[in-house]
Order: sequence, then structure tokens, then C-alpha cells
Amino acid sequence: MTTPPPHILAPALVERAFRCAWDEASSAILNPEEQTVLTALGRWLDEPELPYAILHGPRPSRRSAVAAHLVRAQQEGTARAARLVPVGPDLRLERDLVALLTSRLRADYVGGPPRLLRARIAEEHLRVGPPEAEPPLLLAITDVEEAEPLVAWPALFSAVGPRIKVLATVEGDDATAHAWIPRLGFDPARTRIHPLPARPWPAPGDPAEIVATAGAVPARLLGLLSVAYGRLREDEITTALGAPIEGALAGVEPLVAVVEGTYAFRSNAARREVEGRLDCSARETSTRRLLSLPPDGYPCTYVRAHLEQATAPLQAFTALVTEEHLARWMARPEGYLGFVADLERVRHHAVEALPMGLGHEAVALAVRAALVEASVNSYTDREDHDAPVGVEPMTRRTPIADARDQARALIALGAAMTAGPARAEVLTWAEDATRRIPETDFRGDAFLSLADVVEGEAGYAFAREALATFRTTENAEDRAHQMLFMAKGLPPEEGIAVAREALRSLRDGAGDPGRAEVFASDFPRAVAEALWPDAEALPEPARARVLAALARALGDPERVRTAFAALEQHADPYDLDEHRRLKWLVPFLDAPDARRAAALAPRFGEQSAEIFEELIPRLIALGDPAEDLLETLPEAARVRVLARSLPFAAEPARLRAHIDETIRKAEPLERYGLLFDVGPWFAATGHSDTVLAWIAPLSDAYHQVALGFLARHDPAHAPELTRRALSLALRFGADEPGRLLELLPLARHFPAEEAVAALGLLLDALAADIRSAALAGDGVSLVKLAPLIAALAGDDGLAGAARVVVQVAAWFP
Repeated sequence: MTTPPPHILAPALVERAFRCAWDEASSAILNPEEQTVLTALGRWLDEPELPYAILHGPRPSRRSAVAAHLVRAQQEGTARAARLVPVGPDLRLERDLVALLTSRLRADYVGGPPRLLRARIAEEHLRVGPPEAEPPLLLAITDVEEAEPLVAWPALFSAVGPRIKVLATVEGDDATAHAWIPRLGFDPARTRIHPLPARPWPAPGDPAEIVATAGAVPARLLGLLSVAYGRLREDEITTALGAPIEGALAGVEPLVAVVEGTYAFRSNAARREVEGRLDCSARETSTRRLLSLPPDGYPCTYVRAHLEQATAPLQAFTALVTEEHLARWMARPEGYLGFVADLERVRHHAVEALPMGLGHEAVALAVRAALVEASVNSYTDREDHDAPVGVEPMTRRTPIADARDQARALIALGAAMTAGPARAEVLTWAEDATRRIPETDFRGDAFLSLADVVEGEAGYAFAREALATFRTTENAEDRAHQMLFMAKGLPPEEGIAVAREALRSLRDGAGDPGRAEVFASDFPRAVAEALWPDAEALPEPARARVLAALARALGDPERVRTAFAALEQHADPYDLDEHRRLKWLVPFLDAPDARRAAALAPRFGEQSAEIFEELIPRLIALGDPAEDLLETLPEAARVRVLARSLPFAAEPARLRAHIDETIRKAEPLERYGLLFDVGPWFAATGHSDTVLAWIAPLSDAYHQVALGFLARHDPAHAPELTRRALSLALRFGADEPGRLLELLPLARHFPAEEAVAALGLLLDALAADIRSAALAGDGVSLVKLAPLIAALAGDDGLAGAARVVVQVAAWFP
């Protein structure tokens, strides 16, 4: 008695295809040789050290039937749960197989994007395995070659739990079976291989005999079905053949299964036998007839698969990332999930094409697919969480491609380009997006960002636009702060006038004039010089605060002494920012004032240590060993101070050795903490290996962060340190994209192959987010990817990505 499979909450096509395959395979009667192999597979189930098995045989062998009988035997028992995953018509594409796999492994399955489902399968089921309270699991996947290369198997099976068995059936000999081991992600040392002998075709169903005697129209029907990726409807067959289905079936009925008005080969083996007998021209003709069908039918579902298998030019895939293709998918049972599956594969295909001399085209297509997928994800609205896949409506009530994030992304891409017409065009798009930002503050910030990127009079023009925007701010204090902030972008004379106006507004009651210190350190020298008399006229303590900030910007000894005297006179230990102002001036103090600052520091209690850590290197640089101050510091602070003194040390090698010896006495995690304060001074002189030796016992996660950090401070070894850091970051993969983000400022040092892998992983993460974040958010965003795009595809790649931002925003607002 055949045990019926459980109900599958999956798209109707997937469920139908599974049931047809199950009924066909599980009801077959095995011959003695097949029974022998079935018994051998039963013994494999009792070998815990071998979680993987491959059953292979020539085309006429009934591998699927043997696998189905193994599953049925386990289902009828109680020792093991068993699931069949048949690859074939309607179950060759990743989205369908993932939907089926998820439905077989999750009792609460309600669908979702293929990438999310794949992650859940791998992390929640296959890597962990069923709990002890549940029976072990057998997963039997038949005819995997039918899905090659359309399915990402290794992401699923590269690591399985101790109570899971995975069986795959493959057409071919022993060498073919071994070749499939890495493609499936199996461990070669833990894989059992079972051969299955050939079985003669049954007389009424031998494809060779049927093809030899078939008429012209039936032969064309078989050609269509042999290259089709899914079942064909009767009206599609009639259209493609230009003949009624009755005549087309004459004499070929034994090979064709009819299910609910759809037609496909009865078995994968028969399909492959017929396809193998078609010459190249016949295959192309059949495929062309299929793809010329109405675009909302068969082509909508399978055009991407045909393009991949035909190794079509990259440009051909652009048609799958359009509003028209989305509209066709939304009219189908699979809904937006079919569209997302296409986007994911197009993105991966574009990334894979990067090393083939198609850099800028590939980057543009990959970015386009990622941004559109992020948009689709944000627009989906699952109203019924118990409904099958594909019922989610699309809503566009709230625009997410807002002008502010468009401007931020376009400015970042343009800033990474070299001067020229292409860059000018990108910045023109950025300007257009900036003018459409409704919020005053954000629009002014964007204009100021443009002013930072564009040089000369054009940059000043953007700064003046920012000023005009900020002048409309209603709150007087906010308006004054904004004017102070953007004074740096104006010509000196205009910047001076604007800063004076803002400072006067604060002094006259708009707010605290001492707040000008926040902006004064960024003033150009001419502005800082001009504002000095205005700052001296301010009342205390605002005078001391602004003078300290201006003196920091100027670095002039006389101004520094004046500012320090003001701070010394008005030191307020209860002002949490006061010690920070003193630290600003320390690098410019002369020896007497530095000693007076040391006497002043204890007034700030716990914060005095921060002042001493600035003061001691300054004193050492001035020839004062500051031994009395060093003795007051705890050991970790002392090490930090000594490291900062290395550039001024009389015997730097001896000091380095002393620091090294001291740090090695600490615990590894303490050394890791010191690395970020001490490491830059060692790395700057090429001693990064000494720093890395401190954390040798720690894991790869610590080493990866340390390598990336040191690469920023060790120019001589930056390429090698970056390469090692990137290799480790890629091991963490999609689970921790932040590790790759941290390395992107070093993208110019990425090896080509690893750079492509990094872009693929980061675009996956970008696509999973809503597009407002994908353009310019805190996580993975297009803004942050600019250095990597520049390293991989140069100005053309950056311009292509910018063009995508504009194009996608136009049809996916």
C-alpha cells in the first residue's frame, strides 16, 4: 500500500508536479536488481558516518523509482521521516524546488522569497537536523541533472546535521557520480555511491522506436516537450505547432503524460532521450517556438532558464528586470515570488559575468536587479499568513525611492568618479534629485554635499543654494547652526560674512553662542582668522569655548596660548565637554603650558586620564620625559601613551620591544582591546606582524577585524593585509555582511576574484532590504558599495549604477 504524501502548501504547479512524480515513481514494481540496490540503500541509512549517497545509472535505469520506494518504506515505518524531492517538469527551477523542499521540511510553511526559504532550510533544518524527540530525516532528490545549472545546491547541503541523510540520483557512470559530489556540496569522505544497472525500455514506450516512426507534427510536439522546462498547456501547443493537439499526439501517447490539460514527458529519461536525438537546429527551432508564445504564459515563467542555458548575451537578461515582466508575473499564481526568483538569478548571472570583460554592463544589471528586488520586498503585503505562496498583493501607497536617498546615492557614485562628461551627467542627476527633496534641512544638506564634490565656481553655486535653503529654516538657533556648518563651502569672503551673521544671531538671543565651537574647527583658515575678534568679544564661558575651537583650526602658537588661558581661567569640571576642549589644544601647547595643563587635568576626575594620554606624548615630543605623569596611569593607559610616543622616541626599536613585552603579559582579549589604540603606531612603521602575534590564540573573527584595521595604517603591507582580511570575511559570507562593508574603503587592494565574490554577497544583502535603505541606509547600501564598484568596473561601472538609480526610480517610485 502506498502511503499518501502530506498536503503541500505550495504553488499549485509545484504541488501538481510533485504528486504526478510521486504517483508515477512510487507505484512502479522493482525488478530483482533494483530490489538489491534498494536493500543496499537501506543499509546506508544505518551508517551514521555517511550522511550522503548518490545513486547513479544509465538513462534507462529507474533511479527515481528506487528512491521513491526507499522513501515509501521509511514513511510506512516509524524509525525515520522521509521526503521525496523529484526534479522534473515544473520542478527544475530553484524557486520551485526550494518551495517544495521547504514545504516538506516545515510544518508551518507559508512560502516566501526563495533566498529566505533557502536560508531557513539550511540553517533551521539541514544544518541542525530534527530534534531528538523526532525521527531522523531522509531527503531523496531525484534526477538532479534536470536542474543543472539552474539550482544552487551547495548552499543547502554543504553541512547537514547528524540525524539527516541526503540521497541524490544522477544519470551517468561512476565518474559522473563523483563529479556531482562537489556540485551538490557533499563531503567526498562521507558519501556512499551506489550504481544501478540499465533497464530496457518497455516495448510500447521505447523513445527511439517512437521517434523513428513519428509523423512530422508528432515529432515537432516531442521536440517542443523535450526542450520545455515545464508542462505546456493545450492552447500553447496548438499555437506553437499550428496544429490541433489530437493530431500531434498520434503515435507518441506512450511518452506523453496529460495532467489537467497540460502536457509533458512521462519520465525525465524519455525526455532526455528525445532531446539527445535533436540536432542543434531542431533544438533552437523548438525553443524559438516556445519563446514566441504570448509573453504572459510559458515565456514569463521560463524565459530566464532558456537564456541561461543558451548562454545568451548579458543584455538579453535586462528584459527580466522591467515593470512589464513584473506585471506579467503578478497575473500568475506564483505572484511576485516568480519575479523575485528571476531577479536573484539575473543578479548572480551578472556578477558571474564581471570577470569576462563586461564590467560596467554587469555591474549595472546586478545593481538594477538588487534595487528592484529590494523595492519588491518592501511593497509586498501578506494579508493572510496561512495562505500559500503567491497570494501577496503589491501596494505602492508609500513611495520608497525618495529623492533624498536618490540624491545621496548619486552623489556618492559621482564623487567616486574621475572628472569628465560621465561624472558631470551623474552629478546632474544628483542635482535633479536634490531639488525634489521636500524637507528643507535634507535639501540643504544634499546641496552642501554636492558643493563638497564639485570644485570651483560650480561648487560655490551649490553652497549658495544650500545657504538659501537653510535661510528658510524657521527656528532661529537651528538656522544659525546650519549657516555656521555650511560657511566652509563658500568663498572665503562669503563664508566670513555668513559665519559672522550666524554668530551675531546666536549672541543676540537666538541661542548659545558657545555652540559655535561645534562648527569652528571645520572653518577654513581665512574664516577662522576673521572670526577671532568676534569670538574674543563673546561673554564667558562662550568666549573660551569658541576660542579653543578656532585655535585648534588655526594652530597658531599665540592664539593657542590665548585660548588655553581662557580655558584655564574658566575650567568647569562639571561641564562634560570641558576636558574635550582642553584635549583639542594639547597638540599645540608649548612646554610651560603643557605642564600647566597637567596641573589642571586632575580637576576633571575620571576624565583626567584622557587628558594625560594626550599630554604625555606632547611632553615627550617637547623633550620632557613626563615620567611623573606616566607613573600615575594604569598599565593599559601607559602602554597606549608610550605607543603614541613612538614617533618622538630617541630609541624607537627599544620602546617598541618594551611595549611588545608588556602587552604579551596580558590576556589575549585584553591584547585585542589594546590593538586598536597601539596598533596604528606599530603598523605605521611596518610592524603589523608584531601586533597580529598578540592575538594569535584568538579566532578568525578577531583576526579578520584586526587585519582590516591594520591595513588602514600600514601602507607598505596594506595589499597583503587586505587580502588576508577579505579571505576571512568571505568565509563568514552572507551571515555577516558587515565584515565586508568594513573592508570596502580598501577595495582597491581586493584581488579580482575575491572582489567579485564580495560584490555578489553584498548585493544579496542589499536586495534583502527595503530600497530606501538599499540606496543610502545604515546597512549594506549602494552608497557604501561605491569603492567596490569603482575597483571592479571603474567610472563606467559607477555611471551605469547611477543610471540604474534614475531608471528604477522612474518605474518603481
